[in-house]
Amino acid sequence: MSGDTKFSVLVSLFNWMQKSKSSAVKRSKFRKFLDTFCKPCDYFSAIRIILPSLDRERGTYGLKESVLATCLVDALGMSRDSEDAVRLFNWRRGGPKTGANAGNFAMVATEVLQRRQGTASGGLTINELNDLLDRLASAENR
Repeated sequence: MSGDTKFSVLVSLFNWMQKSKSSAVKRSKFRKFLDTFCKPCDYFSAIRIILPSLDRERGTYGLKESVLATCLVDALGMSRDSEDAVRLFNWRRGGPKTGANAGNFAMVATEVLQRRQGTASGGLTINELNDLLDRLASAENR
């Protein structure tokens, strides 16, 4: 990882691991990721993204799903009554237009983002993402 590993590499690893059933295969793939992309001194950067609840150096973001939904709607320039905006605002509710991921904000947001932004990587590195998350956690006006 030496500071330059793209976050998209980690996302690809997660996507692959999500599809795999075997814990042994998942561990092997994760070990290969660490051996291939990370130096031992860089493990912390990846681990704090993988296990954010165990990261004691970074505070909470102070953002709930409703605030994140509003931020996404505004950032993507969506009308507040568009189908995607309504899905984000009402992510907990099931129904005919909510999809299989109702109740899971992260998955609902992912579906909305993928439809609107495609699958191209923005080129953000793991260290850059950690820096942005540190700034978010330390910001007073979230």
